Amino acid sequence: MNLDSIFEWILKQPINYPGKHQDSQPRTNPAYKPLEAKAQFHIIFKATGEYIREKMLDGKGVNMRDFGAFTFEIFSDTVKPAQHSNFDIAKDLDEQRADRKHVHRIRPCFVPDKKFRYSLARYAGKEEISAPKSQHSIYQKGFGMMFCNAGPIAASCYLGKDVVSSAHNAFIQAVSDLTTLGHGLNIDFGFVKVYVQDRDLRYSYNQNFANTLNNKNFEYRLRKSDTPTSEHWNTTYESKWAKSSLNSLLKRPNSNQVRNYYEKTLALKIMSLDLSTAEQTNYSRIKPKPQQLPPLKK
Repeated sequence: MNLDSIFEWILKQPINYPGKHQDSQPRTNPAYKPLEAKAQFHIIFKATGEYIREKMLDGKGVNMRDFGAFTFEIFSDTVKPAQHSNFDIAKDLDEQRADRKHVHRIRPCFVPDKKFRYSLARYAGKEEISAPKSQHSIYQKGFGMMFCNAGPIAASCYLGKDVVSSAHNAFIQAVSDLTTLGHGLNIDFGFVKVYVQDRDLRYSYNQNFANTLNNKNFEYRLRKSDTPTSEHWNTTYESKWAKSSLNSLLKRPNSNQVRNYYEKTLALKIMSLDLSTAEQTNYSRIKPKPQQLPPLKK
C-alpha cells in the first residue's frame, strides 16, 4: 500500500480515525479553494516531507511522535595537522582548510519509535545510532533533535495547524494498525522511502540527499560554534520563512487577478439580488385587446 491507499483507508473509516482531516477544510488564504479530503492529505504530506528534508539539511534531526525519528549517525575523525596535508599554493587557503576540517562521515537513518516498533514483530530492534545509556527517549537520540512542528507545514499548505496535526495523528495510527494486520507499506517522503513488509522495516534515503550531507560545506551546519551569536538574535522569523522552501511550495496567486475575480463575483451577486427582488408581472391578468380587422372592400 502506498500513501494514496493509506489515505483511502483512513477516509473510509471515520470512526477509527476521527478528526478534521475527514472533511474538506477552508484555507487560510481566501484565494485558494478548499480541497477534497484525499487531496488535502496529499498536500499535507508533501509539505511534511519537504519540512523534514529542510531540517536535516540544516543539521537537525526531526522526531514524529509515535512514528520515528529522521536523523543521522555521525562518525568523527581528528582534524589533520596542516603540516601533514598536501598544501597547494595554487588553491584557495580557505578551501584547503575546509577540506582539512572535513572529518565527519554522516549516515542518514530512521529510528522507529517504541510505539511503532511494537507493531514490527519481525524488526531486529537494533539501534540505528549509538547513544549513551542515559538516553532513553527517542527525542534524545541523534544530532540536534527536534519535534515535527505542524505550524510551518500548515502555513505552507494554507491550512489550519489543527488540521495538519489531525492528519499526522491519523496517519501514524493507520500505519501502526496496517502493520499489525500484516499489510505491506511503501511510505514515500520524497527524500526517503520507508518500507514495511511482513511486519519488518527498512528504509532507503535518496543518494543525492546522502551525498549532500557528506559535502564539506555541510560541516558548518554541524558546528554551531561557527555561527555568530549576533546572527541568532538578529535573524527574524520573516527572514527565515522567506528563505525556506516551504514558502514557495505552492504557487501564490496574482493579487490583481484575485481582486478582479472578487469584483466580478461581487457584481454577479448584486445582479442576482436585483433579479430575485424584481416585481414579476402576472401575464394571466392582462386581457388581450380585441384585434380590429380592416374594413371590407366593396
